[in-house]
Amino acid sequence: MAKKDDLQLSADEIEAILRDHKVPTSATRAVPVPLRVKRIHFWGTKELSQTHQTAQTAEPRTDSEGRNSLVQVPFDFDWSPQPGVNGIGSGKNLRGKSTVLNVLMWALTGRASNFQSDVEHWIKGVEVDWQVGSESIRVQFQTRDGHPTGAIWNVHPGGHSHELGTFDGPEQFEGVIGAVMMTRMRLEQIPVWANDREIRHTWPAYSSALAVRANALDPVVGNVTAIGVRMLQMFVGTDWAPAVAASATALRGFLSRQEAVQQEASTVGNAVRGAHASAQKQVDDLAAKLAALPEETPDVPQMLGSAARVSELAREVYSLEQRLLSETEALDTINAQLRAAKARQHTLLEDARLSKFFHRMKPTVCPRCASPVTEEQQAAEETDHECSLCMKDLNLQVYDVEVQRSESQTEANGPDGSDEDEEPSPVDSIDALESALAAAKQSVQSLRSQLDEKVAERDQATTEDCHGAELLAAAEERRAVELELARARGARDALAQPTVSAHEDPPDLEAGAVLKTANDVVLAWVKDAQTPLLRRISADIETLAVSFGADSLRDVRLRGNGQLDVTKGGQPATYSKLTAGEKLRVKIATAIAIIKHGYVSGVGRHPGLLVLDSPAAEEVPESDLATMVEALQAVASEADMQIFVATRSAGPLVDLLPEENRRVAVDDAYVW
Repeated sequence: MAKKDDLQLSADEIEAILRDHKVPTSATRAVPVPLRVKRIHFWGTKELSQTHQTAQTAEPRTDSEGRNSLVQVPFDFDWSPQPGVNGIGSGKNLRGKSTVLNVLMWALTGRASNFQSDVEHWIKGVEVDWQVGSESIRVQFQTRDGHPTGAIWNVHPGGHSHELGTFDGPEQFEGVIGAVMMTRMRLEQIPVWANDREIRHTWPAYSSALAVRANALDPVVGNVTAIGVRMLQMFVGTDWAPAVAASATALRGFLSRQEAVQQEASTVGNAVRGAHASAQKQVDDLAAKLAALPEETPDVPQMLGSAARVSELAREVYSLEQRLLSETEALDTINAQLRAAKARQHTLLEDARLSKFFHRMKPTVCPRCASPVTEEQQAAEETDHECSLCMKDLNLQVYDVEVQRSESQTEANGPDGSDEDEEPSPVDSIDALESALAAAKQSVQSLRSQLDEKVAERDQATTEDCHGAELLAAAEERRAVELELARARGARDALAQPTVSAHEDPPDLEAGAVLKTANDVVLAWVKDAQTPLLRRISADIETLAVSFGADSLRDVRLRGNGQLDVTKGGQPATYSKLTAGEKLRVKIATAIAIIKHGYVSGVGRHPGLLVLDSPAAEEVPESDLATMVEALQAVASEADMQIFVATRSAGPLVDLLPEENRRVAVDDAYVW
């Protein structure tokens, strides 16, 4: 039974959880499968300038304008490397030694990396025979500008072969060679949890650990930083190394998903709390708006009566306005007629005065002295009532009697003594008009009073009607606000309910506990088995690195997490703090020590193939290189390895390696 606090599970339940999370429940015996190169063959055509030393005997090629440009030089490299250490050297750089290793790794991984662009263009075909355990595998392809097309064959004794897969392009090539190699070398995928998802590293990760290049020195084990620990566990781990990788990945994935769920729950909770606060504010705003609305209920019948009363009063006001307009027009007419009658009366008065004074004559000179009568004297008769001749007062009373007598005469017989059918006198017309004017003024005044009363009555009725309409509108708005408030309260109450359970799901709790416990257990098993082995490996790394020329390094310690600690010049340091030359020496020493002890102890999965490209590029003198080659030979004989070294320092290769184990171009010569 497994127990975590109050959690208890049976063995079957634990195994089911581990199986669901792809964690092996049994150890995987480390059975390394040897990988060896039996033959490497590639061919093509170099395109060189006419001055190149290898182009002197070749036929020059002409361009489209008939000018000599490049010289085509065919090449064909064919070599059968031997067990142990194999060297590829040259007297100078850029002589083709790295190309041999690049072709080798191309056929092993499906990736055409580290090639110079011109060399990749020159190669037309590749054929590499591999010995994988007891099987012979042939990788054969043609290439055009780096695009491979070919097949992988299983070659049986006697020459018979059958096809394992074909490819057209680098992606298919990488997939086919990976499937062939992973199966035959009994290698498990390396699961790693990175960037919130599980990534499974396969053959490219394993094959990268088979090469050490001077321009790719990190990490200390393999060439993929993310899986340095896993590569170390695979090569010098224990039978539980695959379970450690699987359980760690499953645990990290589980914790990542749990964190995502919790973060999502937190995000949802924050969103719900924010939405609840917003809903509460909406409820408060609507409640305040409802409280501000009048609660009085409108009397609909009264409102209808008020509307009818307003209409009726409006019609009455309109009628009075029309009557007032008519009466005002009549008043204006009477006023005009009265002014005309008074004008006529004035004219008659003037005529009477003229008749009274000089019998309608207007003297211009005095009949006695012939003195002229001025306009001022004549005007004074009307204003000052003085005679314009003698300047004495006029006797108007006599004139008035005459006028009255004349008017009486006019009433009886007309102004000229005619009968009563003649036109009435102006005096009678003025009296009549003045009477009519007074009556008209009274009528207009009465109508204005009535109109003012009706307008006031209408305005009062309109005010009452508007108040009723306002109450009706407020009542409608109140109903709308009440409905909106009810909805807002419903939304607020719904958001107040818990959306995420406060308790962890029991199955998740069980899975997390099992994965954590499993990872702790297998990690402890691997560490217990790995610790003494890492001590021996660390001692060998220090011895080899010092012999390779890194004589300032002491107390080398390779840890189970892939970190390498050292003492440099008496001060603590790590692998990442070393110089490039020191890193190269330590990385080569680490690869040799891991292969040696893993193979001897029977706990490693390293296939025993190691490729070292240009170790002398990081200022490794020939004496240190010779020591390195001797160390490689000793390890290769002890651990049954095949090691390839490509270097510009060809002397140690010639001195230490048999002829069949080396391809060396001396002086200015080329390897191929």
